Amino acid sequence: MREKLKYFILNNAYDFGRCIYENMEVDGSGLRFSSDRISGIGRFMTRIFDSDDRGIVWHRLLINTEDCSADELRITVYASDVKEFSYKGAVYTIDDVFADSGRSLDEKTEMFSVFEKKKITGAKDVLLHDVSGRYLWVYAELFGISGRPALIKDVRLYLPAVSWIDFLPRIYRQNDKDSAFLERYLGIFQTLYEEIEDEIDRISDKFDPESAESGFLEWLADWLDISDCSVWEEQKLRKLLLMAVSLYRSRGTKESLSKVIELYTGEKPFIIENFTLREHSSATEYEQTLAPMYGSDPYKVFILVRSEVIRSDNDIDVLWRIAREMMPVTVDFELKVLEPYIFLGQYSYLGINTYLGKPVNAVLDGRSRITFSVIGE
Repeated sequence: MREKLKYFILNNAYDFGRCIYENMEVDGSGLRFSSDRISGIGRFMTRIFDSDDRGIVWHRLLINTEDCSADELRITVYASDVKEFSYKGAVYTIDDVFADSGRSLDEKTEMFSVFEKKKITGAKDVLLHDVSGRYLWVYAELFGISGRPALIKDVRLYLPAVSWIDFLPRIYRQNDKDSAFLERYLGIFQTLYEEIEDEIDRISDKFDPESAESGFLEWLADWLDISDCSVWEEQKLRKLLLMAVSLYRSRGTKESLSKVIELYTGEKPFIIENFTLREHSSATEYEQTLAPMYGSDPYKVFILVRSEVIRSDNDIDVLWRIAREMMPVTVDFELKVLEPYIFLGQYSYLGINTYLGKPVNAVLDGRSRITFSVIGE
């Protein structure tokens, strides 16, 4: 039964941009009651959906909202088998009226009143078994309340009509023909069943870091053994989840550690493995400079990040935990923040956190700054 159902959906900026709306605006989440309005009515009309089948009976309308109860939503459903119609002695087409920017939404709803099939108040999920016609479109009014920017997240239209009463013996269908009570009663359980089936059909979306809901990311992170996922911004966490498998294949290496730190800070760190400095052990600079800075432990690693990418002390703590998670337990490391100054005998690197320029005289003009200089201990 489920495979017989098809659907139209509006759920992104492009889809909502093809609708007509007043006192509402399109954002990344859907169609929202305009932020510059304190209260009032937000209105929109969907595009015209074409089923390609004259006389088709539609199945169900579902409007998914946020910060908007069913009582704050009023819906009108229009349907027709033809596009041409007469209004005040003139002939129009549905498409022309819809696309006419010179007509207000009030005028369009008045012209479309001849196609009105159903008015709904106090419901977001509606059976359309009494609505037929090749073309269908929906007009909705959303009552905005101060401090609550209501949102329409998506609109779904299912077709053709499928009723569980069709699977009952004929006697039940005959007795229910006039009142349709049994059909509407079964529709409650049918809707629940269809929602469960829809969730199952789209279960793969929950395992995709790019499409999973925000609340589901933590569960995915737990699957992939990513601890402290709360320290990651949502978009960075999604990227980390996408990278997780390849990162764990090379876990414990310089490359994987560099990639994770770069993802968190937005800049590639400098990672120095002490054993690589041994090739300079015969040079005078090794004993005078390198050894005092990096020590003699060949299994120690130094992670250098520029101070510009560190927003707070919390970032330093997070980077330390990331490094500890990505490195072998037997390897010791130190995290160093490169300040933009020259410290003789310390972590100063020309072109990285230290720059040479022409000397200039200090001027107390309110625009120049005196350079930071310390001579001596």
